[in-house]
Amino acid sequence: MLLAIKVKQITIMIWEKKKKNLILRPLLVSGLLVGLVGSFLLPSFVLAESCPSKTTVNETTVTLVGELTDLIGDKTTSVWFQYGRTKSYGQKTSEEVLTQPGVYCITVSGLLPSRTYHYRTVARSSAGTRYGEDKYFTTTSDSEPLVDIEANGSDGPIRISYNSSATLTWDSSDADSCYASGAWSGTKALSGSQSTGRLTSSRTYTLTCTNSEGSVSDSVRVNVDTDVSPGFAIGKSVKNLSRGTAFSESVYAQPGERLTFMIVVQAGRDSLYDIVVKDTLPRGLIYRGDLRVDNVLTSGNIITGLNIGDLAAGERKAISFRADVAGAGSFTFGRTELTNTVLVSSGDTSRWDNAKVSVSRTAVAGTATEAPTGLTNNLFSDSFFLPLLITLLIIWLLKSRILKFEEWLDIRKKQYQIYKSNKMLQLRIAQAKAKEFFQQKT
Repeated sequence: MLLAIKVKQITIMIWEKKKKNLILRPLLVSGLLVGLVGSFLLPSFVLAESCPSKTTVNETTVTLVGELTDLIGDKTTSVWFQYGRTKSYGQKTSEEVLTQPGVYCITVSGLLPSRTYHYRTVARSSAGTRYGEDKYFTTTSDSEPLVDIEANGSDGPIRISYNSSATLTWDSSDADSCYASGAWSGTKALSGSQSTGRLTSSRTYTLTCTNSEGSVSDSVRVNVDTDVSPGFAIGKSVKNLSRGTAFSESVYAQPGERLTFMIVVQAGRDSLYDIVVKDTLPRGLIYRGDLRVDNVLTSGNIITGLNIGDLAAGERKAISFRADVAGAGSFTFGRTELTNTVLVSSGDTSRWDNAKVSVSRTAVAGTATEAPTGLTNNLFSDSFFLPLLITLLIIWLLKSRILKFEEWLDIRKKQYQIYKSNKMLQLRIAQAKAKEFFQQKT
């Protein structure tokens, strides 16, 4: 036996009663169905005479129209809807008791414009309670949409190099659809991003978004620098990985630190063919590989010459590799300037550029560059002249009687003679007492 609740234009679900088990079979829903947010008014329930012919949705209200086709033996069947902004719902309409088949509708008010709401149907009979599939609808907007388009993160106009690209990003609100015009075309998502592709001339990109209240457009201008030389340009830079510096034309380093060198080659108005990049490392820098072209690891040796292929007009490629500063034994104390040079050739045309590394060697890392080894820090002076000078100074002091060494020596002699006489006297007294003692015993 079959119990059906049919929504005009939107069929909500089908109930099948079989062996006292109530089974819900949702049917296909046409149109858009949505969920709720904020404060809600109590839903209203009306009979068939005042229901619309189909489910209707506007800015803040939705009216769901249904039809009960059979009570399948029960005297009554209760029907209602659950709804909310998510699949957790959280809100429900009042439960309506139907005593006979027929059309009915439930209106929910207090919805927000341009919002998507989830909902499902619920029915209860003597066989139990069952739930329909999750569906959704979208309320209409009460105002015109908003749209914003940018190029490289700017409202524009922006300027880019010849034969390079920019990134378009856009966003909209309260819009039902968006389409592109000007330098691009087609239907676009309500928000997104897209590359312009390589440009050789200036372009304007327009995006128009619409809803039931109207349409709004926004544009961004991308200007292309066409003042490009027919040849090509290169740039050389370096960064200190050990210190976390950014790429620049020169860096400071200490022995043993790690570096990354970057070479950028950009074609002018003309294409380049069979481009060879050759880098020359000075003594004191050690090549460590990790050779990359546009950040993609590649084979080859940039020291002997690396062929990076061709470049279209205005196109560019970036080549990078790793190098280490040699150990402290390769440098004298103080600062040493190292210059790394790159040569780029295409046919009969070549360009060169360089980057510099300033290496500082100290006696002890983090202290002064020199440590004292003597009074003058000169081995010859400290080992010969200073001892001779000290000896001559002492001789002069003695001869000039400034120190009066002889008087001091005479005093020391007299003190010693007195000390010696006292000792001799004490010895003789002791000997006399000992002799007298033995005579008394005998």
